[in-house]
Amino acid sequence: MNKKPLQRPSVTSLALACACAVGFTTAVQAQHDPVGTNQIALTDFDNFNPGWGYGYFYNWGTPSPEGTYTYTVRYEDPLLDPANGPLVYQYTFDTTGYSVEGAGCGTGFGTGVAGWSGDPAEFNSLDPADYIVSWDARVEGLLPGQTTANCELQFRLGPDGAGRILMKGYAYNPGSNWMHFVRTFEDGFYGEGTTYQTFTNGLATGFAGISFNQNQHEPYLQFGFDADNAIYVDNIKLEVIQYAGPPPPPPPKVALAVLDYNWDDKPIWWSWNAFPGGTGWVDGGGTRAYYWAINDAPDEGVAGSKAYVMAMDNSLMAGGTTPGWAGGNTGGGGPGNYAPMTSPDLKDYRLNFAARVDGLAEGREDTPVTVQLHFRAPDDTLHPPDGNSDMDVLLVLNVDVSGVKSNWQTFMPLLKMGSVNSGSVANFQTHHSQISQIDFQFQIQNSHQEAVWGYDADNRIVIDDFKLERLVTGTPPLAVQSLGDKVVVSWAMPDTGSVKLLKGSSITAVDTEVVGATSPYTNAVSAGPLYFRTLWVPPTP
Repeated sequence: MNKKPLQRPSVTSLALACACAVGFTTAVQAQHDPVGTNQIALTDFDNFNPGWGYGYFYNWGTPSPEGTYTYTVRYEDPLLDPANGPLVYQYTFDTTGYSVEGAGCGTGFGTGVAGWSGDPAEFNSLDPADYIVSWDARVEGLLPGQTTANCELQFRLGPDGAGRILMKGYAYNPGSNWMHFVRTFEDGFYGEGTTYQTFTNGLATGFAGISFNQNQHEPYLQFGFDADNAIYVDNIKLEVIQYAGPPPPPPPKVALAVLDYNWDDKPIWWSWNAFPGGTGWVDGGGTRAYYWAINDAPDEGVAGSKAYVMAMDNSLMAGGTTPGWAGGNTGGGGPGNYAPMTSPDLKDYRLNFAARVDGLAEGREDTPVTVQLHFRAPDDTLHPPDGNSDMDVLLVLNVDVSGVKSNWQTFMPLLKMGSVNSGSVANFQTHHSQISQIDFQFQIQNSHQEAVWGYDADNRIVIDDFKLERLVTGTPPLAVQSLGDKVVVSWAMPDTGSVKLLKGSSITAVDTEVVGATSPYTNAVSAGPLYFRTLWVPPTP
């Protein structure tokens, strides 16, 4: 493995001043500085070369693929210095055959990523943000006035199919000159049925193979309908950040509810069926399942409370007409407190809900469920204006949970583990403070699988105590009590580390440590106002 220094500033959070009995604070983090990166894999097509490749077309609106392509795994690019490694992956394609009304296509190519020892121990972090993917790219044949192409690089761990543990898709925009692109496993979107859980499970059990795929959907939008089109990629690399010593224990977190529904005293405003009239949909046509929502379902929730039910009847799929794929969803919406939407980072938000299932096939213990969130902002938040008065959808995010069983379980996935269905994370990051509505959906995609559900009408997913939470660093709130001419300040101890008590005469300057103060702390009433706050201190390594 090759190690190189990494230039990254360390970040220390600043404490927040809180008056009197308010105790939320921001932690002072222990140092956990990156010292470099270890290279896991590299394909530069000069010294590290997989030796194989592939290309493809897919199409619609024509009876058969009309596109042609060629790929050269080790193409000598005249734009690169021969002394510094001129070999790259070249992919050329011809879209002339799709220039008829109603036709469309996509094309792409890929190969393995070489230079990996095959030892899963090199993947020594469970944090997706610690893995850096980088590559170089350029294109040829763009339409006049078009400066970049809309490309998607798909980075993959593990073989095709069930063995795949990670697929991350990265949108990027190369131009006619070589450009360098850098992403992490925290960026992009999950694909091919992979999730954060498949990634971490795969690291624990082992996997084989690292590869990439470059997909070009509707390439004619930037390249036109002709034959002079080419995409070049080079120096596809995977690195993992290395740190000086183990990470410090995380500071305590406080969860502020953005959405909070229990279907009892905190109901939703509205719900909807996946398809009015109880229809479903399948890939390939033919047999349909039925899906419907039961809102405020009595006695179905935790401890006999009300709950939300997504019900399904897939009995029509029996009898030899089972589709190759089928799924359905129901959803709704309600009141929200959007004031805590102060962070542009999805890692600062999580779902928190209880779930169970009824009607699984005999011998089946669990099933995956997808929670889909629609983040909306006022009309024309996104530009250019769209010409209607509907709210703008910033991001539609799919968050997968696996292992939903017949008994109640609580799931708390971070939003950063989700995959983008539509919109973009960039829209969320730019306009998070303008979000004014969030809708939810519950989805299943395995209703056609007899081994999961059987074919009958008693299939249900039950949801209760559903929350979307903003996570902030903090310590428990302060409690203040007057006793004669004394004031008693008390607080609970965090799960890790310790707490310092700070005081000050102004709400903007609560920064003087009360040395040796423990809870409860008694202080004489002063002539002027006195403010207190707590500061979390991490344990000594």
